[in-house]
Amino acid sequence: MRVPMAGLARLYARLLFRRPPADWTVPVADGRYGPAEAADDRPLTLLMLGDSLAQSFGAHRPEQTLGARLAKGLAEGTGRPVDLRVHARIGATTGAMGRQVLRAARLRPGVAVVIVGGNDALLPAPLGRAARRFAYLAQTLRDAGWQLVVVPCPNPGYGPGFRPLARWAGRHRSRRLARLHIRTADRVGAHLAPTAGPEFRDRAAELLGPDGVHPSPTGYATHATRMLPALLTAAAHLPAPVPAPN
Repeated sequence: MRVPMAGLARLYARLLFRRPPADWTVPVADGRYGPAEAADDRPLTLLMLGDSLAQSFGAHRPEQTLGARLAKGLAEGTGRPVDLRVHARIGATTGAMGRQVLRAARLRPGVAVVIVGGNDALLPAPLGRAARRFAYLAQTLRDAGWQLVVVPCPNPGYGPGFRPLARWAGRHRSRRLARLHIRTADRVGAHLAPTAGPEFRDRAAELLGPDGVHPSPTGYATHATRMLPALLTAAAHLPAPVPAPN
């Protein structure tokens, strides 16, 4: 019998977290962002792919999510409205992200942000397989016309809410996977955005939520500020939009 992804995420959390969350609800942030009267009314698509970090578990309201903050920043920086679509899901591995990429085929290509690998690093599965799958999905998105922004695999060792063994194993495996993500990004012409650093360990009370693993709303705001320059660069590489009819 196939276990739903949400059920796998809860089982995984009980094994690896010191304080597993009781509620895995994530606010839905999909929609259009930007000023009511934008300088350019042709919308730009922003797609969030990957796991709980890309979905923004730990945010309490839609406007606190990473996707919403990035969409607002893109709208301000480009002068265009931004249509946000969040396909990322809690507990997703690189393999599971394939379904998210398939759904993206129905969207007009724009900027796609990928944050994945943390679950792969914490599971007893070959990293080479995850890296090859990541490379395939990245190339698929690029071939479909997406400007890709890759956040290399985050380091679970910075999350004090993980159990010691998970932090130790995850630290070493995530570093290897992050290097492979960077190599793939260079090869397919993707843009790199910074991943979480040791400040999330050193300022855990401020930047992490109650589980000590996922960012707090302040943590997502910090992520968005660091990532936005890469998204603006990616947006600048999109083909010029077709002029709107008079």
